[in-house]
Amino acid sequence: MINQQILKQNIGIDISKDAFDAYLVALTKELDIVSIGGRRFKNTDKGIEEFVKWAEKKANPAVELEFTMESTGVYYENLAYTLFEEGYIVHVVLPNLAKKYIESLGLRSKTDKLDAKALGQMGVERKLSVWHPASKNIRILKVLTRERTKRQKEKTVVKNQLHALKHSKDRPASSIQRLTELINFLEQLITDIDKEIKQLITEDEVLNLKVQNIISTPGLGITTAASVIAETNGFAGFNNIKQLQSFAGYDIKIRESGKWKGKSKISKKGNSYIRYALYFPAYTIIRKSPHYKTFYDRLLDKKGESLIAATAVQRKLLGLIYTLWKKDVCFDPDIESKQAA
Repeated sequence: MINQQILKQNIGIDISKDAFDAYLVALTKELDIVSIGGRRFKNTDKGIEEFVKWAEKKANPAVELEFTMESTGVYYENLAYTLFEEGYIVHVVLPNLAKKYIESLGLRSKTDKLDAKALGQMGVERKLSVWHPASKNIRILKVLTRERTKRQKEKTVVKNQLHALKHSKDRPASSIQRLTELINFLEQLITDIDKEIKQLITEDEVLNLKVQNIISTPGLGITTAASVIAETNGFAGFNNIKQLQSFAGYDIKIRESGKWKGKSKISKKGNSYIRYALYFPAYTIIRKSPHYKTFYDRLLDKKGESLIAATAVQRKLLGLIYTLWKKDVCFDPDIESKQAA
């Protein structure tokens, strides 16, 4: 351990499906950033147990130990929950925020070890929000909504296969029958999942009230609201709409150099489940809401592409859902006007 007095210490964690790199970083009384050491562990229950023992041995017992990691898919969850249950302070940062911080360090190389070290440094330099696990119902909701999305995509694939088969020269009736039965089977699964989602939300009084506020918006149904809520863990960790839009991959990428200006487009480097959930509702609200129709038409005239204009509506719609959730209010024309402006 270093001789200087430590003010803060944080273990940065870069995690993936099979393993994670951990690196202990400290902030001294002289405001120096000191890198103490790191190690790689398997992302298993045994590996996490070994990591906790290593962390306790490596850290200064006189200073509270904190942990910082990115919210990458579901791979961070087991580790984050374990550390939380052990009583540690855990920070789970959005990938885009972590990326911007790491870029600000001007590192010339990129490795899992360096990313873990940078996250540890971020933890001692910045005042990060403390992570709290999502409620059990929201965790179950995420499983159900993701399952529904997968079944819906499977159904689309099979319907396309059936359409192609019906237009082919040689089309056995038995093949058509099997594909038709498969579509019916998938539709029944989706119906069953929808019932579970509705029941889960209805039985949770607080969650149900918030969902009812959201689905008061024209074009938004319970499955769309459930997907967005589940994927954002009830919007935990989001302080503003821009953070949320970036998390969902709706942040705008601008490419230009000198006099040359490229096309601006969304990054798509974010949660694809949210974008999938908002795709069709965006077109519905365009038809049902005069404000969003005006917004869509204006962008369509400017950009000349329907998909670009509709994506911008999705982006606005996500901001509206966030507003209704945070303010505990129903949809009304005033909010609509502000979001669609």
